Amino acid sequence: GARWLSTKLLFPAPPPSYGADLRGLLTVAAADGRTYAAVHLPNPIARQLVIFFHGNGEDLGIDATRLEKFRGAGFAVLAIDYPGYGLTGGNASEAGLCAAADAAYAYATGPLGWAPERVILYGLSLGGSAAVWVAAHERVGGLVLESTFTSAYRVITGWPLILGERLPSISRMKRVCCPVFVLHGTTDDVIGIEHGKALFAAAPQPKRFLWVDGAGHCQVPEVAGESYWRAMAEFAASLP
Repeated sequence: GARWLSTKLLFPAPPPSYGADLRGLLTVAAADGRTYAAVHLPNPIARQLVIFFHGNGEDLGIDATRLEKFRGAGFAVLAIDYPGYGLTGGNASEAGLCAAADAAYAYATGPLGWAPERVILYGLSLGGSAAVWVAAHERVGGLVLESTFTSAYRVITGWPLILGERLPSISRMKRVCCPVFVLHGTTDDVIGIEHGKALFAAAPQPKRFLWVDGAGHCQVPEVAGESYWRAMAEFAASLP
């Protein structure tokens, strides 16, 4: 019962917010034969590619403006819809989230031709677990975690269930070996800032953080304003 309930809470995938006319839309085929809806926004002046992993109430259409802003800030962008989200088929699950994340990385470093050290993984909320998953077993330039959790069960219950910890980012963090940037709002009432602080504490050096006063869940860029983009540019510039 608890696992089913937590899957519903974790993955309340909304109906698709976009159609085939979404800018940059393409299909990513994974090695296991599955296909995923993705958005690729190339940028001829970009030194780095941001792979963006969205939160659980979102899809590529809802995030379209945000993805354009990343490109406007000088990055190339790749984003993917997990199974059960947007125009990606299937049912939402932990395994599906991780498979989609792997597919995005493989597409970025394969067909798109990006060197691993020029890839920045960016995870928002639920997407943070996808970003940590990839960073724990692939070579990347940097990892950005915004408003994300140490593990999913700790959000729902406040403590880890020994059997069946879901999306355990905090334990995967010890296998991450790239620079890390953690952002969190101080008034996040969905995923409390203590999650961000614990992830920051567990992250390897070099690392940096941005705690945004008065920002609720997924409100960091809006509330931080220009200082958010400045911090992102500084992090990107600091990468080897």
